[in-house]
Order: sequence, then C-alpha cells, then structure tokens
Amino acid sequence: MTDRRTFLRTLAASAATTSLSAQDAQTTSDKLGQRLPTRVIGKTKEAITALTIGGSHAEKCESEKVSQEIIETAIEVGIRSFDNARLYGGGNAEVVYGKLLTPKYRDHIYLTTKTLAKDGASARKELETSLRNMKTDRIDLWQIHSITSATDVDSRWNNGVIDEFLKAREEGLVRHLGFTGHRSPSAHLRMIERLRGEKFTFDTCLMPMNLVDPHYDSFIVQVLPKLIEDDYGIFAMKTLAHGNMLAAETSGHDTPTVEGIGTIADTDLTVADMHRYVYSLPICSLISGCLKPTEVKANARILKEFKGLDNETRDQLLAQAKPFAGNTMEYYKGKPI
Repeated sequence: MTDRRTFLRTLAASAATTSLSAQDAQTTSDKLGQRLPTRVIGKTKEAITALTIGGSHAEKCESEKVSQEIIETAIEVGIRSFDNARLYGGGNAEVVYGKLLTPKYRDHIYLTTKTLAKDGASARKELETSLRNMKTDRIDLWQIHSITSATDVDSRWNNGVIDEFLKAREEGLVRHLGFTGHRSPSAHLRMIERLRGEKFTFDTCLMPMNLVDPHYDSFIVQVLPKLIEDDYGIFAMKTLAHGNMLAAETSGHDTPTVEGIGTIADTDLTVADMHRYVYSLPICSLISGCLKPTEVKANARILKEFKGLDNETRDQLLAQAKPFAGNTMEYYKGKPI
C-alpha cells in the first residue's frame, strides 16, 4: 500500500496547480452571471466549469417542470457544462435538453454527448440524431461511449468509428473528441495506446473516479498517469459509485444501496468528502447527475468552498473508504453491458 499511497500523493501534488490555480480562484462571469470555478480541458486550453450536470438524469425527474428547475438552477449557480448521450432515456434525455436547455443557453454552455455506435455509418447517424434532438448545429464534445475491453476498442476502430469522429471534427459538427468507459481500465489503456500511434489526437477521457476506486481495479492508479502524460482533459464520473455509497435517506436518488456492505451512513464520510477527493485530482470537471434543484445547489456549494486537500486528510478519507471497495460497490466494473 505504501507505493500506492506515494503514487496518490504524487498525483495530488500534480493536481495542486490545477485545483488551486489563479484561474480556479478568480471570479469569472458571463452574460448569465457569475460562473463556478473553471478548469482547463487538457490540451485544448479551453476552460469549463469544474462541475458538469449529468445528462442521464435529465429525463428521470418526476416531471418536466423539475427538469427545467434543475437546468435553471444549474445556470443560476454558475454551471456552464452539460453532459448527455444518445443512450440516455432511449434518446429522450437529449430531447429534454433540446427543449429546455439549448434554446435559451446554447451560446453560453459546453455541451457534450456520446455514441455507442460500433461502426462509422451508425456513428454518423447517431450524431445527426443528437444534433437534431438537442436543437443545435454543433456539439462541443462528442465521445465514444462506454468502451468495455481492448477487443471492443479495436473493433470500433477497425469498423470506422474513429474515422467518422475525425470527419465530424473536420466538418465543424463537433469541436472536441473523447472516449468514455466504466467497465475496465484495460479498455482505456488500449485506446490510449492506439491513439499514441496516430498523427491525430483525442481531447478528453471520462472515467470513474471516487474514494473506493484506488483500492480495486483502479482507473485512477492505472489510467490517470497516462492521461496526464498526454495532456487529456479528464472528466470524472461515478464519484459516489453511482450513488451506492449513499444512505437511502441521504441520496435523493432511486439507486438502491448495496446490500450487505453498508453505506456512507456507517462512516463519517460525507458527499462533500467524496467530491473534494476527486477535485483534488487533476480533472477538468466532475459530472454529477441530479434529480432535485437542492442537489444542484449542494454540489455547487462543495466546489465553491473547495480549497484543496492535505496528504493526511486524503489518506484518512481513502482509509475510511477502503472497506467498501470491490465489484459489489463498484458493480459496473468487470461486467458486460
């Protein structure tokens, strides 16, 4: 564990200039008001708010009125980055954005989506549908969604998905390109390896990053160093292990707690602790799905109050989370989709 702890401290040190930079600390604003702290998306050198609203929850709210309240609250508290995917809600999550988000705020936000397409023609069709659903002529970040293995990466590559992504960027339909996944670090490592052999680059990577990840088949330990080397913009997801570290009365989510291994209620860990740990790493933005406006406000407050983590506090948080590690808590690792 000593080597891993040393490694995590090294990562934290590298993150210090990211999380506490003048850019993060300064007050920035636009025509909509004051923005939350921003971070740079790797080699793009473009800054976005360090908190992103997750799109998978866009159509899960109890009503369209609540969905609209979440979007308006996000804008009000200074969030300017919004995630989505063709998969979410069978496409309805993108429709929600096209109705409630982009008509008013498109010129002020960083808008993302993803495709599960396994071949180039399908990827193009999904992109055209995403543009139509979200009522926009461009996507800021288009991502290869949920790579699961090295074989999956090679298959999508060989069947023209990468070619279609590059073509879309050249045509101006998308600005930045990325890839995502939550099943296995080996898939991410394969994608990085293949991209390193090309004359073109991708801009971003989205992966699970949380307090339990470093203790089990870790994206943070295995993948993050290589992403840093290649100057990717790193997006964090599943910061609460898809809600599984939350007690039912705390979460506000429909995701059930994991039977037999306890929850955050069995420790003094808080949601703020979980977010602060991830903000202490060199990410550009943390993606959080919210079902209530109060959750948006609470998450924004955590970011606004974040001032970094010292090594002692970080080690304490990781030690408290260690008993929860494994593929029961992080059920999404190592299982087929």
